[in-house]
Amino acid sequence: MDKKDLEILEELYPGVKDAPMTSEYWAERAKKIIGISTQDRGIYPVLDHTGAKGNRLKDIEGNEYLDVTSGVAVRAIGFRNPDMVVFEEKIKDVAEEFPCQDFDAIPQTLLAEKLASIAPGNWDKQVFFTTSGARAVETAIKSVIDRTHKFRFVGFRPTFHGRTGYAISFTASKSTQRNYFPQALPIVRVPYAYCYRCPYHMTPEECKEEAYCVNEIRRALEQEGTDIAGILFEPISGEGGIIVPPASFVKGLRQVADEYAAELICDEVQAGIGRTGKWWAVENYDVAPDTICTAKALGAGYPMGATIGRSPMFTKGSRHSETFSAEPRMALMSLFMINYIEKHNLMENAKSVGAYMLARLNEMKNKYEIIGDARGIGLMMGIEIVENKRTKKISPEKRDEILYNAVNKERLMILGAGTSSIRLLPALNYTMDEAEDALNRLERAIQAVK
Repeated sequence: MDKKDLEILEELYPGVKDAPMTSEYWAERAKKIIGISTQDRGIYPVLDHTGAKGNRLKDIEGNEYLDVTSGVAVRAIGFRNPDMVVFEEKIKDVAEEFPCQDFDAIPQTLLAEKLASIAPGNWDKQVFFTTSGARAVETAIKSVIDRTHKFRFVGFRPTFHGRTGYAISFTASKSTQRNYFPQALPIVRVPYAYCYRCPYHMTPEECKEEAYCVNEIRRALEQEGTDIAGILFEPISGEGGIIVPPASFVKGLRQVADEYAAELICDEVQAGIGRTGKWWAVENYDVAPDTICTAKALGAGYPMGATIGRSPMFTKGSRHSETFSAEPRMALMSLFMINYIEKHNLMENAKSVGAYMLARLNEMKNKYEIIGDARGIGLMMGIEIVENKRTKKISPEKRDEILYNAVNKERLMILGAGTSSIRLLPALNYTMDEAEDALNRLERAIQAVK
């Protein structure tokens, strides 16, 4: 950390400059005072909040890491992108204090029009702004209930939609995310299309025409109630383990929604905004959902989310609101992000670099007994770690050992997903050289597993 940055901390909180600048010290200090969330202090260092640039990060001890997380899909064009820094300086005088759910301003109107124009579906749309992905999901659920006057939904496992009110009722990725929190809505929960571990013991060939799990939804509805308001799904199950469903599954969801006069709600919070080579991951299946939830990359690092739905999204005013959403500066940053992706052809880059990376991951799968599966679309991909290929028994211990090796020995900033998977979410401007470097580091981390 630079001297001037340390002086800023000292000015705000005297005594900082005399403290040990080690991850061990600051992790312990954080552990005592910050409520536990998703940190894994046994694997990850304390990061230097001033040391990120491009696709590189630094910890407070000065170690540099190649990043393959893009801040969990948030920093889609890397950290401190030079063009973004210039744009931020350009809009530094923009007022941030507008409570934009109460007053109109031009930036959020333009952003809403842009989002509606890139969303699939030939119908009139409206956009509702939020400050996070979970809140975008909350908005979608409330909108569908308000318009349909129904409140039973279809949800999946494993899947993740957030940890707030209605959203956590749908989340089914890990039991620790749900234990003791009450179910806020009646949900018909069915298995996600997890072909590597098909719950129905089917093969992809047997499901070629229509995914068997789609008919299981129909059977479940006939038993539990057909009066559903909507079907909420992820086009790629992110937190669930980077699970990519077959196109027949997603097309089948559209058909089931239509059959039961329900709306199809697509959670694109992690997968959207160009990550899969298209604006929305659902477009890879040639399906148009009624509602799309987005966040993460949309805000270019700022807390920005949006729900894009059929017009009108709500039947009257005051049905939903959020104080800090779509402030002018955040709306301008989101417009910048969308324009930057278009201008620099980053969706094509996501396709080409992602194809190379997935091919390398498949080579590793064929080479190492502990890699059971490799899957992904564009720059959203992962590998599933198992005891061996024959039993497919999950191995969280080996997965965590790989993560530890990658972060602490290879200086590769990488994340887990699900119970036994590793995910790669590089920035959309990742180069082939960076991709090769990242995969070489990951392979060495795998080779070092005992």
